[in-house]
Amino acid sequence: MTSKGSVASITNMISEFSDLMTAGMKKKVKKHFREYMLGIMIPPEIRRKSISNISSLISKCDQSTLNRSFHAVDSAALEQNYISYLKARIGTHRVEFIGDDTILGHPGSKVMENVGWFFDHASGNNVLAHQPVTTMLHDLDTGESYPFLTRMYVKENKDGNENNGFKTKLEIMEELFGIASMNFNMKGKVVDSWYSSFSFLGEHFTTELKSNRKASFQELGKMTLKNKDMFYTIDEILQTAFLMYNNDTGILSEFPLYRSFNVWLTNGKPANLVVLYNPENRRKKFLVSDYLEDDDIMVAWKHRWSIETFHNDAKDLGMGEYQVRDGEGSLIHVRITMAAFTLLSLMNKASMKLFGKITKTIGECSRAIKEVLILKRNYKSRLFSG
Repeated sequence: MTSKGSVASITNMISEFSDLMTAGMKKKVKKHFREYMLGIMIPPEIRRKSISNISSLISKCDQSTLNRSFHAVDSAALEQNYISYLKARIGTHRVEFIGDDTILGHPGSKVMENVGWFFDHASGNNVLAHQPVTTMLHDLDTGESYPFLTRMYVKENKDGNENNGFKTKLEIMEELFGIASMNFNMKGKVVDSWYSSFSFLGEHFTTELKSNRKASFQELGKMTLKNKDMFYTIDEILQTAFLMYNNDTGILSEFPLYRSFNVWLTNGKPANLVVLYNPENRRKKFLVSDYLEDDDIMVAWKHRWSIETFHNDAKDLGMGEYQVRDGEGSLIHVRITMAAFTLLSLMNKASMKLFGKITKTIGECSRAIKEVLILKRNYKSRLFSG
């Protein structure tokens, strides 16, 4: 049986975090933000999936009141408050920037603003969806990873005058990296091949190269018509790497063979290339960095998995399950989901103190909150008074 002290610790943690996220907002907005965030944190089997019903288990407010309060959330203030929170936690630690994007499918939802047709790699089909560009910060001194900022990528409208502020995913990622650099002790960036443009990568990067990208084994300057025959595709480099070494480090263990090279990229800059190969299924991966070598490149790439984990967990929390029509509302929902994920991660680490047992995953922590709070009767007055 959970003690009253534990219930108080849980409600205090939720309240304090929610107050940090809504600093500077109106009292009623703070209250409904707290309701909405807790609604997201409740397990899927009990959580309502509609924006108008998501907190009906914990609030008696009607649909119109909740919607008005939700849209009253100051999105810019929420983002700045979240940055301030991360700065307080990370301080001057060395930080690695991780970037990617994901698909939030909305079948048949053409009425939703900023929804477009995007290719879903999971299904192999084009789907109606929102596509947020998402980022993580990896604290190199503690090994902790945190969701950072997100922006909705909106396809360019070539038929009309709307969406004059169109930005490519690369431009959005560059903007988010700039914000991270202004606020944290940035020591590198890790992105997949979609973002491996030299204009974005700059210095101190680790990325994946597609097999048709080229590199040279000698310094030739930038690739030109005169020297292009001295540059080889990454696939060609793999084919000529007859001697592969056993990858017995435990890093990226799904690739049992590897080989590292010193190369020059087509922009003329030196880099370190790691070729990874699995002879059983013929899977291959090509990682390159301008400042890391060998195992350190693989370690940095392994850090990138934190953003995939975030996408999976956040979708389980309902990151794509909203029914608002306007684009700003969908972005606010995604940002609140990121906040809920961050709070759940903190509660997961303090699970023994909060729940009297260790929870190892976001899902386990979510179910523990349901057991302690939702099945009790005394938490509403603690969380939702006023």
